[in-house]
Amino acid sequence: MKRLKIIWYLLAIIPIILLILGYVFPSSFFSSQEQIRSFIEPFGVWAPLVFIVINILQVVITPFSHYVVGIVGGFLFGTWLGFLYNWIGRVIGTLIAFWLGRKFGRKIIKHLVKQEKLRKYDSFVDKGKFVLFLMYFLPLFPDDELSYFAGFSSMKARIFIPLMILGHASGSLSLAYIGNGISLMDPMFIFLSVITLIGGILFVFHYRKAKKQAL
Repeated sequence: MKRLKIIWYLLAIIPIILLILGYVFPSSFFSSQEQIRSFIEPFGVWAPLVFIVINILQVVITPFSHYVVGIVGGFLFGTWLGFLYNWIGRVIGTLIAFWLGRKFGRKIIKHLVKQEKLRKYDSFVDKGKFVLFLMYFLPLFPDDELSYFAGFSSMKARIFIPLMILGHASGSLSLAYIGNGISLMDPMFIFLSVITLIGGILFVFHYRKAKKQAL
């Protein structure tokens, strides 16, 4: 039983350690677009698959910068293929991170956090489903770590999965578009800017609402 608890603790702590290392030593975790491009291009026809695997890893091993990886997707494959590969990789990675958080993290959290605080957290996540969607939807949120925290909560997988699948579409497209080159007069740029602005406003409103309801 004690050995099992040790395993749970390690599996919960390792992503946190990796996150810290990634911020302290960013050069060790594909910190530049050029590094990722020079790594992927030699794979030729297998490059899309390698890129998708890197996208999966950047969610599961959170120090990988999903901003850099997503932008490289557009730079290497163009807006639409970059979007597709970004989206596939991020969805698969998010599913893995959510499963790890649910399988191991929830059991550990129960022993570390008071029941009342855990109840409030669960209540906030339950009231803030749309907030969670917007955090995936908006391209600038650190949503990789969010996938673990969602797994820690009591949110049902059948609710979380479609929510994050739809949410990832916007961020994946925005980063691929940036990587492929921005034109201020391009209708795509205007469209993405408008929906990002609207999403940001909605996030502030619904976050405050969910926080108040969870108290």
